[in-house]
Amino acid sequence: MPDLVVQTTHGTVRGELRDGVASWKGIPYAAPPVGARRFRPPRPATPWTGERDATKFGPVAAQSRDPRIALLSGVTDKVVSGEDSLLLNVFAPADPAPGDGPRPVMVWIHGGAFIMGSGSTPLYHGESFARQGIVVVTFNYRLGLPGFLYLGDLAPDRAEGNYALLDQIAALTWVRDNIAAFGGDPGGVTVMGESAGAISIGSLLAMPAARGLFHRAILESGAPSLSPPTRDDATKVARRVLAELEVTVDELADVPIERLLACQERLALELGLGAFAPYIDGVTIPRLPIEVIREGGAAGIPLLAGSNRDEWTLFEVFLGPATVEPFKPLLRQRLGPVLDRLLDLYRDGHADRSEARAWVDAVGEVVFRIPVIRLAEAQAGHATPVYLYRFDWQSPVLGGRLGAAHALELPFVWNRLDLPMAPILLGPDLAAAQPLAAAMHATWAQFIKTGDPNGAALPAWPAYDAARRPTLLLDRACRVADDPAGAARALWSELWP
Repeated sequence: MPDLVVQTTHGTVRGELRDGVASWKGIPYAAPPVGARRFRPPRPATPWTGERDATKFGPVAAQSRDPRIALLSGVTDKVVSGEDSLLLNVFAPADPAPGDGPRPVMVWIHGGAFIMGSGSTPLYHGESFARQGIVVVTFNYRLGLPGFLYLGDLAPDRAEGNYALLDQIAALTWVRDNIAAFGGDPGGVTVMGESAGAISIGSLLAMPAARGLFHRAILESGAPSLSPPTRDDATKVARRVLAELEVTVDELADVPIERLLACQERLALELGLGAFAPYIDGVTIPRLPIEVIREGGAAGIPLLAGSNRDEWTLFEVFLGPATVEPFKPLLRQRLGPVLDRLLDLYRDGHADRSEARAWVDAVGEVVFRIPVIRLAEAQAGHATPVYLYRFDWQSPVLGGRLGAAHALELPFVWNRLDLPMAPILLGPDLAAAQPLAAAMHATWAQFIKTGDPNGAALPAWPAYDAARRPTLLLDRACRVADDPAGAARALWSELWP
């Protein structure tokens, strides 16, 4: 786009041009959720007069500054954070579109366990996809307690919860209303996310308020939970928060954000991260998302979805083996003696038949791979194409302990092996990894443009079906396999229909 001054529904923004990509950063898509607006659905942004400088990223959502969290999220103490962070960024090709038509749009929803991360992390700068002819939007949304505290059963005027998801819908609404001014096609929007971002998309697929706001979806290592928190679960967390802070619902508006985050960290240690995740409140998410999708609630939206072969090793390596422990009693209770059969299958995948490694695999399966497969089954049942992958590329760092860990596919998808973190996670021989990165990036871009990933650089990729279960294995040599790790998948299906 040659004109970097753009009129939006709330005011004029001036961007910048760099290396053939135009960008606009730090644009408000909703009003700051502060004071009386805290723990409420987002409101429209306040209009401004004159040109707003949109050449710098704004603050990111309030979140923990624990160094271990910063290591995983990329949000260090040098990044400004706070509650005035409902901001988005747009990256667009500077040259006119072929035929001067509108360009496909990709909206990125960042991950981070719903407690960390931002849309302005360097990995997510949209230049690489913009150079593929795509208009990219990244944004922040509320995290942790600000994003998920549920007050609907404690105050009569607080029926809506899941504020983080409502923020995402507000950002998508902004895209619908404004993206044409940046050269994008509001009728060709793909939502793409990883981990918490993918879980968010799985929820959006089933949320009435999100219908019609996007037309394709890419979910990396995340899907709707098969057992999400209930309204009662969320209310119990809210009661704990009020007791910890010694405040009433109305007094929550005045609690300093630092106290809220400290309370969040204490509860996370006790209750786990599931305390800050989408829940069934009966309003924003009326029913179990996988049931809505299975019944056709998202029919007509093509999906590209998948998981990584060694999902949980990221958490085990960087946060410690204790990350597995909370899952053991839960899985024992749910799966009973059949859990031992599953663990045997996972032990068989390791030369030392390690019990510890088997548990790491089992947790990665129940949190990531099995929900993704369930989503693929549900959506493919409505003659809607679903393309399923498994990322198998194993990192050589730390003696190979990471394997094909959670989030390891991200620098490949964004084709950003040039970032400083790449050799730390992927090893020094980045030239050997570059062909896979280029192929994955081109394939994701092809899906964003057409809803079909075929025709780029990877092997022919058949749509998923529950009979054959074709899955593209992404590795140093890519291939399609039918029902990989099918014995374990069948056991999970028997126990968790």
